[in-house]
Amino acid sequence: MVFTLFTPVSPISEDTIAEFGPRVPPGVAQAWGKYGSGFVGDGYFRFVDPGRAAKMLSHHSPIPSDAVVLFTTALADLVVWWNSVFLVVKTRLGEIHPEAIPFDQIVDLMEDIPQRDEVWDWHPFTQVRDRLGEPGFEECFMHVPMLALGGRGDPEAMQTGNLWKHISMMVQFTGRPKVTHILPLPFDLNRGFADEDEEP
Repeated sequence: MVFTLFTPVSPISEDTIAEFGPRVPPGVAQAWGKYGSGFVGDGYFRFVDPGRAAKMLSHHSPIPSDAVVLFTTALADLVVWWNSVFLVVKTRLGEIHPEAIPFDQIVDLMEDIPQRDEVWDWHPFTQVRDRLGEPGFEECFMHVPMLALGGRGDPEAMQTGNLWKHISMMVQFTGRPKVTHILPLPFDLNRGFADEDEEP
């Protein structure tokens, strides 16, 4: 099993899996077939149909055209696979954080709530969710105004809107995000990689 808790929304077609499966890391195509698209854990992360994501991002996309979208978040972030690495695309911050780790470890990071702020910059999701309720599968919480246009990140000023339209607007008004630093992994995860590389 890949996800500890998953709420399905819709299946992902065999044609889509056949098209995108060769372009993603091990485990992803099997998860598409087993789970379809839906909410991961408490709903902050969403496992998406890559064909649908490609169509919705066809104009004003923050990612390379050959990248495959695997996840979105309730704050309009994207987790994509491109050139053998994951790119965590935080368009609201103007940042991209690459990291080369296995698919199941990306999922572990998503489900590890204590790591959410350091790794995923998910503040102020919980405060806004308490006020507005959980956004729908293709909705997100939006900073109003956008952070790059002078927004202060006040949870009380955030609104719910369409995920894809908001991403497009951010790209149009603030430009594509840029690689700033690698994804900050927790110490235990880094230590695990070190142990695996040690000589017996």
